[in-house]
Amino acid sequence: MATTCAGRCWLSIVAVGLLATVAHAHDIPDPAAALLRSQQEPTRVAARYVVTVERASKGQPSNTQQHTWYFYRDANQVALLKGNVDEVWYRDAQQRISFERVFHDDARVVDYSTGELATLHVNVDWAALSRLVDPAELAQLKRVSKQGRGLDTQWHLRGWVGKQRLDVNWLPALNLPKRVTRHVPGVSTVRLELVATAQGPRPHWPVVGEKAVHYLHLDSADFGDMDDEPVVRKSEALDARLGWRASHAHD
Repeated sequence: MATTCAGRCWLSIVAVGLLATVAHAHDIPDPAAALLRSQQEPTRVAARYVVTVERASKGQPSNTQQHTWYFYRDANQVALLKGNVDEVWYRDAQQRISFERVFHDDARVVDYSTGELATLHVNVDWAALSRLVDPAELAQLKRVSKQGRGLDTQWHLRGWVGKQRLDVNWLPALNLPKRVTRHVPGVSTVRLELVATAQGPRPHWPVVGEKAVHYLHLDSADFGDMDDEPVVRKSEALDARLGWRASHAHD
């Protein structure tokens, strides 16, 4: 079965859910799907986000963690830099897409060629990757309000995606979220907050590939011959969470 890698890939480590839609009486019946269809391919942008994860624990104070993510997008590259791990997608002139996962703590880069992604039955949705949040999820929401004009326009989208209550402030001019809240009652709340944007990475922001220039590269197609490599186990675990491969235990 093919797996579509869309915007949900970026947030899969902190939020998962089944697909369903529940509309509420006060929601304006203006489906986000129609609004998103009118948007062009996203333009070049660099953005810094703060991600806050709150996990509920019965009878205990909630566990809260905060992270800084950097999102970079242009015509041929989409990257999410999450501190210890970078995820970078590349598109060449023939529209072939490849992927690399950078593990800074291990000084390793795992490469996924176009052919290996096909072998794993990963169908890459470039437009979805470029928007950080999967349009398939946004399409299930309702637009409950709109404010601002022109470049300052914001859409407020709300609804349910499976067990998650999703609340999004969307910036059509950037094709990016200003704010995303994913709430699973009694389980967790994940908030993604845009704090800065620019046409390219600012001087103090991390640069794609700069720290990894001397890292050892591993080919994901050779994982079967590298069971003793810790990074292989880490990458396979992330693949499994994305549905790219079956989860299995290592000795």
